[in-house]
Amino acid sequence: MPLFSAASAPPSDLPPATTGGDGPDGTTRPPLWLPSPYLVLGGLVWAVLSAVAWRAPLCCEAGLQAAVVERLRVNLLHPAFPMTDLPAVASAHYSPYALLQGLAARATGLSGPSVVAVAASVNLLLLLTGIGRLTRLLTPNRWVPVLVLVPLALIHWADPARWSAPSTFAVAVTFHLWAWTGHAAARAADPGAPRPGRTPRWAEAVGIGVLLGLVLLVHPPTAVGAAIGCLALIAVRTRTRIRPTLWRWAFGVVCAVTVAALWPYYNGLTAPRTPPEGRTTGPPATEGVRAAGEPYAWATAYVPPGEVVLTDSRPAMYALAGHGAYVLADALPDAGLARTERRERSRAVAAYLDTATPQARRDGITARYGVRWLLLTRFQRLPENATVLAFSPATGEVLARVSTD
Repeated sequence: MPLFSAASAPPSDLPPATTGGDGPDGTTRPPLWLPSPYLVLGGLVWAVLSAVAWRAPLCCEAGLQAAVVERLRVNLLHPAFPMTDLPAVASAHYSPYALLQGLAARATGLSGPSVVAVAASVNLLLLLTGIGRLTRLLTPNRWVPVLVLVPLALIHWADPARWSAPSTFAVAVTFHLWAWTGHAAARAADPGAPRPGRTPRWAEAVGIGVLLGLVLLVHPPTAVGAAIGCLALIAVRTRTRIRPTLWRWAFGVVCAVTVAALWPYYNGLTAPRTPPEGRTTGPPATEGVRAAGEPYAWATAYVPPGEVVLTDSRPAMYALAGHGAYVLADALPDAGLARTERRERSRAVAAYLDTATPQARRDGITARYGVRWLLLTRFQRLPENATVLAFSPATGEVLARVSTD
């Protein structure tokens, strides 16, 4: 969608006198250019939602993404799992999108939460421009993209803590990918050319394929829809014979598969996204804690980055990891983590929090996994060798330091 639109201009077939020339020499002044409604309203939506992103608590997706950034800040080539203090092996969280965030954190010195907030603004800008490009391809009506802003604003405003940054980035790239594909497919042969036009050009085929591979690495479900949309646009908008262009489009597909297969952090074609046994592998969400989570600044101010915390509070897990700490067992473990390791860690958390567990076994758990901190709810009993350092008046949770003596 064009960012600027011309005000109503007089018909070109009327003489200058009829159009009311009002310049100093009697000539007609050029038409007045005004910002399009999509530019005005889209800019307002971007500004408001970008401000909301800075106030969103580190819960769920935001906390996980901040943790990914913190791991890449420490070790760009061989990061640990986002939540667990173990070397990451084929973790699908380390996508090209995450790598860009990690590079930004290392270059600017910003913390993981700050990088995630900045990325939310960039993602939204990329999404809005993608919507404008795609709607301009499909229709000349300048009010069509404005209608998209209403559900977009409502969805993001409803619960900013649960925004999925990777999927938003993938959808935004998909809109630009579709716009590029549609323009390439619709290119007609030059007038008087002896042979049909060859679309896309080889460089376009490579670029479109690389973008599709990027979407596949960042968010595979979105990549399926992106590929289907590309096929539909090629089928509908191609203005020349399709056969001369098949090799070029096929080369684009080869580029997409190559990018996904050669990504150094994991194989984008085969890496699992969630554990096979689902959410049952980790500790359950603790009752009495708000689902959206609280900022947990009272706890993160004490726990240094890189240290291990034992807790079964899911909101606390993401907040602590987002500030650089690790948790003994994640509520939704990374699929790249071995199943036996996930089960052992989950059982260790359950055993430690069981009031019937002897203190000697608790000490063995903290020594084995390097646990130095506990975050307990008001319903859980404080061990003998733990000292309370902070607590939350809102939820009754406490942060305690485990003695190593």
